[in-house]
Amino acid sequence: MWYRRGGLDLFAKFKNALIKNYLRTEHNALIEYFYHRLDKIPSVNKIKNSDINKLYLMDLCQQYGVLAPKYIVTGCKNAAANFFEQEKHIISKPISTPFSFQDDEDFSHMAYTSMVNREDIDALPEKFVPTFFQQAIAKAYEIRVFYLNGKFYAMAIFSQNNSNTNVDFRNYDRDKPNRVAPYTLEKTYEKKLKRMLDAYGLNCASFDVIYASDDAEYYFLDLNPVGQFGMVSTPCNYNLEREIALAL
Repeated sequence: MWYRRGGLDLFAKFKNALIKNYLRTEHNALIEYFYHRLDKIPSVNKIKNSDINKLYLMDLCQQYGVLAPKYIVTGCKNAAANFFEQEKHIISKPISTPFSFQDDEDFSHMAYTSMVNREDIDALPEKFVPTFFQQAIAKAYEIRVFYLNGKFYAMAIFSQNNSNTNVDFRNYDRDKPNRVAPYTLEKTYEKKLKRMLDAYGLNCASFDVIYASDDAEYYFLDLNPVGQFGMVSTPCNYNLEREIALAL
C-alpha cells in the first residue's frame, strides 16, 4: 500500500446540530479504526505520520546529532529583536504547512520563506502571534533529497545566485531556472538521517538540506513525509517511480 495524501470522509450532511455532533464523533471513531487497520498493512508512508510539526523535527535533529539552524518561536517583539541582533541574518517560515489559497481564477498563491530585516522587526507590535524565526544560513548550494526504505536520492540545486530563489528555491524562476545535478550525501550524514527518520517511523520522505558556504556543514531545513519526488526523479534520472513501484 502507498499512502500519498488525503483521507477518508464518510460524514453526511445533517441540519440538526445535536445529531450532527453525535455523528461526527461516530464518524471519527470509525475513521480512526480504519487507519488503525491500514497501519498493519506493509506500506510506503502512513497517514498517522504524514505531517510533521517543525518544532518536533528540530527536537529530533538535536537528539540525533543532525545540525539545523538556530531558531526561536516568539510572540514578543523584544525577543525577536534580540534574536535578530544575535544572528544578524534571519528568516521566518510557518511552523506547520505553508499558507496557500486559490483565487477566483484558480490561481494558486503560497507564502514562501522570507528574510526578516531590521525594518520588519521595528514594524512588529509589542505582542503578536507566536512566529517561527530561524537563523539564515549562507549556502554554497541547496540539496533536495528523496528517501525511500533506507536509500537517499539527492539533487544539488544551485539556487544561491538567483535573487528569486536564494532564500526559497520554491519561488521558481522559470525564465532562468536553477542548475541542478545528482548528488551523493556523505555516508556518516546519511546514517544520522536514517536514525532520525526511523525514530519518527518514516520509510519515505522528501527533505531539504543546505550545504553552508561559511563552515562547509550540512544544515537540515525541512521535511515533508508526502513531498514531491518528480522534481528529483526526472532531472537526475533516478526513475523513482519505478523504485516506488518495486517497493510496493
